[in-house]
Amino acid sequence: MAIQILASVLIALGLLLLWVATKSLFASGWFLKWLRGMLGFLALVLAVGGTVFAFDLFSYSKSKEGEVLATLKFNKNASQDFDVEFITAKNGAKLYNLKGDLWQLDVRLIRTLELLGSELPSYKIERLSGRYLSLEEEKGLERSVYGFVDSPVDTWPWLVKQGWMKIIQANQGSAAYMPMTNGAIFQVSLTHQGLKAIPLNSQAKEASGAW
Repeated sequence: MAIQILASVLIALGLLLLWVATKSLFASGWFLKWLRGMLGFLALVLAVGGTVFAFDLFSYSKSKEGEVLATLKFNKNASQDFDVEFITAKNGAKLYNLKGDLWQLDVRLIRTLELLGSELPSYKIERLSGRYLSLEEEKGLERSVYGFVDSPVDTWPWLVKQGWMKIIQANQGSAAYMPMTNGAIFQVSLTHQGLKAIPLNSQAKEASGAW
């Protein structure tokens, strides 16, 4: 909820700055016109940037303790070749093909200061990938990686690198590499300790135990 509140504040601030920019850019007088023009241009840039950032924040989903982000069901086609039914609350069920022996899910996590009421980070599923156990195979064989971030403007790289804006903390969350096996079903949940991959059936538990 805090992320949505912050995004709303940014949009309101952007509209205010846009009004200041419009008023300043059309002011009369030489020096004052130049000064107001510069201030107006700066306000315009900040307004556009803040609005884009706010809309990107709206693309993150709220989370609660133990929430299931995704369910994965594996069907083996051949050695190191699996079809994966990938199910999320937002996008429903979709089928992907993963090569390798292991799978991993990467998630973007954003949290605000506790005073804004954020207990768990908001999230955006970023990537599903497979990998091989053998380093030689990992380097030489076909790899499979599926990205799920489709925002027209992606502010994540800037958000991760920033160090001065302490109001927001951005971190990469990853479920540890887990084995792929025929018939296995896993769920990925979000907890205070991070992402957790949970084996749901006997095939998944057996593979996880061996791994």
